[in-house]
Amino acid sequence: MKRTVKLAALLLALLPFSLTGATKTWTGRISDSMCGATHKMVKEHQQKGEISKTASKAERDRECTLECVKAGGKYVFASRGKVYEIANQDFAGLQQHAGHTVKLTGEMDGKTIKVSEITMPGKSEGAQKEPKKEEKKY
Repeated sequence: MKRTVKLAALLLALLPFSLTGATKTWTGRISDSMCGATHKMVKEHQQKGEISKTASKAERDRECTLECVKAGGKYVFASRGKVYEIANQDFAGLQQHAGHTVKLTGEMDGKTIKVSEITMPGKSEGAQKEPKKEEKKY
């Protein structure tokens, strides 16, 4: 009985932490809301001359993402067959890593992620991080 009460108390104590947006890291691709995970508009961009027909798949994915965002799409994060919205569209690393497979760190709220860092897998140098806000001292 005491064991059950202690376990219940522990679970109740930890519950608030599980409901808040804890910072996590996922691996996936920076894509766009028009194409999601598939880059289905590559041929359309090639016909318009926006993407070279001789470009590699990686180059096509990147250029497709950039062209779709330029046309009004939003950056998204595609991972394990799911597509997540990105809350902070002005994050510096999004354009730099468009179409790339990345490690994305941030806080998830439903199907939306607020990005705090983007790195290429296996690389820690050159990581794009959210600038720290200066604390005001009074």
